[in-house]
Amino acid sequence: MWLLTNATPFAAERTWVRDHDGAEVWIVAVRGSFLVQPDGQQVLDSVQTEVSRAPRFGGDPAQSSLVGEADLIHLKTKTDVLVEGAAYSANGTPERRVDVGVKIGSIEKTLRVHGDRRWESGVLGVSLAAAEPFTRMPIVYERAFGGTDQVSDDPKEHCWEPENPVGTGFAWRKEHLVGTLAPNIEDPRRPYENCRSGQPAGFGPIARHWSPRVAFGGTYDDAWMKTRKPLLPVDFDNRFYQCAPADQQIDGFLKGGELVSVYGMTPDGPLAFRLPRVAVAMTTSFYDGTAVRHRSVIHTLVVQPDRRRFEMVWHSQLPCHHKVNKLRGTEIVLKKRVNVPLAEVQSGMWIGR
Repeated sequence: MWLLTNATPFAAERTWVRDHDGAEVWIVAVRGSFLVQPDGQQVLDSVQTEVSRAPRFGGDPAQSSLVGEADLIHLKTKTDVLVEGAAYSANGTPERRVDVGVKIGSIEKTLRVHGDRRWESGVLGVSLAAAEPFTRMPIVYERAFGGTDQVSDDPKEHCWEPENPVGTGFAWRKEHLVGTLAPNIEDPRRPYENCRSGQPAGFGPIARHWSPRVAFGGTYDDAWMKTRKPLLPVDFDNRFYQCAPADQQIDGFLKGGELVSVYGMTPDGPLAFRLPRVAVAMTTSFYDGTAVRHRSVIHTLVVQPDRRRFEMVWHSQLPCHHKVNKLRGTEIVLKKRVNVPLAEVQSGMWIGR
């Protein structure tokens, strides 16, 4: 029962979830890992990343940022594009500031990365020291605007930045920042200037309990307890399933073949490649003799520039509430797309241009 036959070179997993109204939905996710060669072609990575069953954090979820979201969720209406890595100075020469960016489809995003800057107290009050030169700077939310402030003895002055509670540079008063780091990462259109009204910035996923994502989860109040529990709230919004920042979500899903360009995030210059034009097809069979072919969409793209690597997650959701106990299993195969030799794709020799 509920078998998975995976005829692809990728990792795959399945599960059951319930939709907004409690109906059972069969979920299958496939995760493919690729390396980008110097000429821009892609090959399968010898180590395929497993499908993620649960959110992964860099440490304590209360004190660290989300590293990766679960792949086995109900649905997404857009492709999440995520970038993992760091900013690099040109030619390994230390710099105080580096701009980095990513472009794919409708997404074109730039971040500004500074060397370490500390708040100092002097005769003219609290001021921000000059940035220190760097050659590599991790792009993580811990180094973007945000954080908490519990310095004051007055609990009324205890506060946090709901869009990034693990960041730095946020405070009730500027004096509370003395000796601490200012954000290394910022949106160049909204540079860090104020300890209470900065803008969190990054390329990574947004945790479920961070704003604005948490608001899409709906209202869990007395009315929900009485009329909906354990179902999702009436005001649940499917945008809750999207984990990428809003400006890193592709309308209509990626199809394959799109050009990905990344700069400032590799030690040896810009990185550019096209996504492989490979389709993942699925057929789910039932013990009553029926079978359903269903399509998958690219839910997530994770680019890892300094590793010259990327991962794609294909996802399918098949509503079959009344046939839960009749479902036998799903077969996953690779389907030929434009200009891709299927035999070579299946053998793992070559995956596309």
